[in-house]
Amino acid sequence: MTDKPQIINNVHAATLIGTGLSSYFLNEKRPKTALIPAVAGSGLLLLSKNLEKGDQAMAHVAVGITGLLLAQTLRSFLQAAVPGAETEAKFDTATLNRRKLIFGLMSTTGIAAMATYIAGFI
Repeated sequence: MTDKPQIINNVHAATLIGTGLSSYFLNEKRPKTALIPAVAGSGLLLLSKNLEKGDQAMAHVAVGITGLLLAQTLRSFLQAAVPGAETEAKFDTATLNRRKLIFGLMSTTGIAAMATYIAGFI
């Protein structure tokens, strides 16, 4: 799998697009920040051809984008999974559960993508 990083890149990108759009449409306030993963996922999809060709510069761009998003999604997942008083006051239980699911899914595919990228570099 480490010789085909575009596969996990495509899976991670599709997850980001799907979860970003679902977050946007499931929230009646339609927060623009929910579209960030969808836009980043679209960017990662555009890098897939270059990853398949072995372009090292584009591979580093993919790692950078994935790493930044992974840090944010893990942070958001932990906030939903172990909510503080401020988070509990801001979100109801159903919303916290949805956030755990969405950020957990994005984090899981992000970790898999980072592991594949790093294994490919080694």
